[in-house]
Amino acid sequence: MKWLRVKLTAFNTLVTGTVLLCMTVLCFALSEKSGRAEAFRNFGTQLSTATAYLQSQEKLSMHWFEQLEASGSLRASVTDGNIPLFSVGLKPERGGSAAEQAKSIAEKDYGMPEKAKAFSCVFPMTSEDGRAYYAGVAKVPKENGVLELTLLRPLDDLQRGFARQRITVGIGAAVAVGVLGIFSWGFAGRVLRPVAESQRRQTQFIAAASHELRTPLTSILSAASAMERAEGAEKKTFSQVIAREGDRMGRLIQDMLDLASADSGGWRMRKRPIEPDMLLLECFETYEPQARERGLGLHLQLPENVTVISADPDRIGQALSILVDNALSYTPAPGGVTIGIQTFEKKLRFFVSDTGPGVPDGEKQQIFQRFHRSEAARSDRKHFGLGLSIAAEIAAAHQGRLWVEDAPGGGAVFFLELPRL
Repeated sequence: MKWLRVKLTAFNTLVTGTVLLCMTVLCFALSEKSGRAEAFRNFGTQLSTATAYLQSQEKLSMHWFEQLEASGSLRASVTDGNIPLFSVGLKPERGGSAAEQAKSIAEKDYGMPEKAKAFSCVFPMTSEDGRAYYAGVAKVPKENGVLELTLLRPLDDLQRGFARQRITVGIGAAVAVGVLGIFSWGFAGRVLRPVAESQRRQTQFIAAASHELRTPLTSILSAASAMERAEGAEKKTFSQVIAREGDRMGRLIQDMLDLASADSGGWRMRKRPIEPDMLLLECFETYEPQARERGLGLHLQLPENVTVISADPDRIGQALSILVDNALSYTPAPGGVTIGIQTFEKKLRFFVSDTGPGVPDGEKQQIFQRFHRSEAARSDRKHFGLGLSIAAEIAAAHQGRLWVEDAPGGGAVFFLELPRL
């Protein structure tokens, strides 16, 4: 089961983590693409601003270009023909050769005219030393000549920003996958807990059933073997043993089939309106002769008005029979057993009270577990520890419940509570 938990955790983490990482990469790629597009548009706007300045001004200010450079990490160069007017930040070691390369690209790839015509273009480029730029080249005709503007935007800071974002997003994604793995481990444990409990109960059930079946089977085989050598009355005795143990095995198998049907949801409750007092009266009439033979008193308590309930009469009768049979089996003579009904506004309770040894507090929950028998009942070969489990399943199938309390004056009282119509 632990290996299954590991596999479920790994599978859930792998699948969900892959989806999470793919979504993260996609979102980051779209964000980076949008950031680059926004930076490129801003660069185009800055080139247009600088071009408009050159068109409108008769006297150019180097200070204005220095401010333009400072505002956007730009490198600007203005020439009149081949005569440099300004070269703000474009010293050879800081990109002067990149400006010449940008002009060359504008002439070859974007058709920059040699004559005095207005022209403007922007494009990304990589310089000969491997640095990335946004480049802009413009021509501005003037009365006495043509001004050429080259504007470069180094992308080092933009790429460093994206690199930092990648690292941050990567760390966040790794942490998210780790948290997802921890959550998956806990979730898998929670999901598998009922399965593990069911498997444990199934193993215990099979082991206990095998043990219980082995006892009557051993008796049958022993009696059958002895019958081959017996004669007369002795042979009849062994025959009676085989019949008795076969009947005992049949009851055990039927009980196990009932519980298996309850576990698999195969029980079909054929509910219909029934009169609970009549159901209890039938149970009383069935067990009163047995109680008399054992020297016990079986008493019936019914309220004056009993409402109709919706239930499966066969299954409720089976549950009542289990409770009454247990009470008669564990109550010593000359004690007594009382069965009756209590009515409430929204529910109805059957009760079976006895004057037996009672149920210790530590066993009040355990007695409804399968194959559990109290110490006082272990010598009783008629009971396998399944009856109360079956009765509890019947109660649950009717949206009711079954429990035990101490009876006033000693003994135990079992309550079977069902909803009213």
